Amino acid sequence: MNKACLYLLAGVYAPQLSSFASHSDLFLLAVFAVVAGLIIGRALPVVLFCTGYGLFVLAAGQVIEARIPAEFVGDSIMTEVRVIDFPQVHGPTVSMMGEVRDNPWVSGRIRISWYEPDAEIHLGDVWRLELRLRRPRGTANPGVFDYETWLFRERVAATAYVVDSQRNALIRSGDLGPINRLRRRVVERTVAVVTEPERAAVLSAISVGARHLVVREQWDRYASTGTTHLMAISGLHVGMVAAAGYFLAAVISGIFIRGSNHHRTSTVVALCFAIAYSVVSGLAVPAQRSALMIGLVALAVLRYRQVPAFTVIATASVLISASSPLATMAPGFKLSFLAVLVLVWMARRLVPVQSGSLLSVPLRASRQLGGMQLMLLFGLMPFTVLIFGRISLAAPLVNMLAVPVFSLTTVPLTLCGLLLDGPLHNAGDHLLRLASASLGLVEWAIEYAAQLPVASVSPPAIAGWSLALLFLPLAWVFCPPGWPGRNVAWIAALAVILYQPSRPSQGCAIVDVLDVGQGLAVSIATRSSTLLFDTGPAFRGGGDAAESVVLPFLAGRGVNRLDELVVSHADLDHAGGVSSLVHALPVGTLRIGEVIDDPAVARRCDAGESWTVDGIDFEFLYPDAKSNVSGNNASCVLQVSAGSHRLLLTGDIERAAEAELLRSGTLQDVDVVIVPHHGSRTSSSPSFVRALHPDLAIISAGFGNRWGLPHVEVVERWRASGAEVLTTAASGAISLRLCRQGGIVALTRQRVRQRRIWHE
Repeated sequence: MNKACLYLLAGVYAPQLSSFASHSDLFLLAVFAVVAGLIIGRALPVVLFCTGYGLFVLAAGQVIEARIPAEFVGDSIMTEVRVIDFPQVHGPTVSMMGEVRDNPWVSGRIRISWYEPDAEIHLGDVWRLELRLRRPRGTANPGVFDYETWLFRERVAATAYVVDSQRNALIRSGDLGPINRLRRRVVERTVAVVTEPERAAVLSAISVGARHLVVREQWDRYASTGTTHLMAISGLHVGMVAAAGYFLAAVISGIFIRGSNHHRTSTVVALCFAIAYSVVSGLAVPAQRSALMIGLVALAVLRYRQVPAFTVIATASVLISASSPLATMAPGFKLSFLAVLVLVWMARRLVPVQSGSLLSVPLRASRQLGGMQLMLLFGLMPFTVLIFGRISLAAPLVNMLAVPVFSLTTVPLTLCGLLLDGPLHNAGDHLLRLASASLGLVEWAIEYAAQLPVASVSPPAIAGWSLALLFLPLAWVFCPPGWPGRNVAWIAALAVILYQPSRPSQGCAIVDVLDVGQGLAVSIATRSSTLLFDTGPAFRGGGDAAESVVLPFLAGRGVNRLDELVVSHADLDHAGGVSSLVHALPVGTLRIGEVIDDPAVARRCDAGESWTVDGIDFEFLYPDAKSNVSGNNASCVLQVSAGSHRLLLTGDIERAAEAELLRSGTLQDVDVVIVPHHGSRTSSSPSFVRALHPDLAIISAGFGNRWGLPHVEVVERWRASGAEVLTTAASGAISLRLCRQGGIVALTRQRVRQRRIWHE
């Protein structure tokens, strides 16, 4: 069974790691023919691999086919929507998952954003809403959360935002099944009883899997200390519920039922408790895994059989993979099964704690708990780095306190308190308050650890042959104590923590035009410095592209300081992330085209100002120091030169500024130009395009933006000049090297580079 599991999982993960468009009918026909031939030939490993591959491709094809047709993007519809999950509040914006009731255009789930809704929104509400439709698409940048993949994994057929309309109205509330009605009741009661919002959020998460109340700052604290697993319905929680069911059934059957097999009866009851808790908690992957494993063990007990632990784990993974192939994409699937594998592997080497003095027994137990946490740190390190880009060094120490308190106090008190409802609600409320008090101790430890300078390390993105280094810490887990080379895990872990990606050579600059939607952000890295030109937009519903795109991208490149920050002008699509950047990173020099609302000390970018770093020349060509222009025509124009090869960044200058640049005589042929004003007709005059004569013209614009940018005639004008035209809307982030020798080299487009079958 264990080998069969590996073959099937290999098939399921193969299309997730491939860019091949394997959802075509011809491919499915070929897979069917191969599988049929292999079955006849008894090549079981290949059959299982093809089966896993086919299951994932089939599930992926169903989600892709359910997406709204491209011709409906940007249309507004008036439709009935039922809220099918707990809404999330982000400042003035509410995000919710909905189900469209009466419109054939949207046949699947829909992700809706509502800015400043007229009323509070709850799970089970049915609204009549005017929605502006979009394809389920996100930005594409290296080292940044892939929102488009998340939408695919959640089977979202469309995204939309609510149009402000007097016709928007609540039709009815409470349109829920019994399970969701219970979950909503639990959350409402928890929030009413527990006065501290952050603690109420955690208790809601561990009781019914409702994590919508957890705020970002709280997530960051838990993530930096490696304790986010506490807010998931983990195997430990499901196992505790099953154990409680077994004990309760054993006591009752022992008292009231004579002549029966109490062990078998209690086993069945324990399984029922585990399944019920998993269903009420929302059936997240870790809960599914736990319930299936308990079910397999219970089945073995009832049949008087012994099943190896690894076989139980393998069978559970096969059942989840076969029934829901997309679930294998979730971090919870990978980390949950890997954590159990590490713990089972370690348990085989543990020596049971024998009786002894009152002091020696707790010390030995604590040592084993510490060893378990260290094993988990090393065993999960490669995957936490690849998935989350983080190593929580404080996790072993914090979990030594948090796991026992949480498991033995917080979770039991919470679940018992929620069970005591109706006439016994006063006693239940008291238990919930005690659970909140116990959580206070855990929160104190987490907050203290999060403030430590080495609580968490976010190494840069590791790629290529360096990935082998990332997996060497597994030697500490899989090699028995005393084996030669086992300690290489410590050296490898230190190397991962201290890893820094290579910088460009002298005379070269790496240019990254980031995909920030309708805005602009360009990173230029030389051998020893980093310049950022513009910061991307701020969002109406709160947040900005600096938080969601620019800062994660810079972290993935190992950048912890900006030597130069240039903000071309004050428009929010260019300057929206300034505040986030200057508060998150040290900034050497801030240069601006016009005054922005930020407390940082800034200098104006005046024409003629220049500097050289690592053989790369930087020079502002516009605006003139004596000019008093404002708005788009105040944009800084920066020329970056590597010998005779040049890049021109133009902000949002319009034709008047272009004419001024032409009169100044400073314009030269360039290799690359960032097209002004996102490809608007107000810019890119014929004379300006002829003067630059670029090889490559890059347009930063949002996919399906409401202004229709870039305009077709502008794109054709740049193409007619001999330039290859690329847009971030179609290509994602666009990266290249500009070198003294060779000019443009290593041009890459992120949407091509990270292409998977579910990407647009």
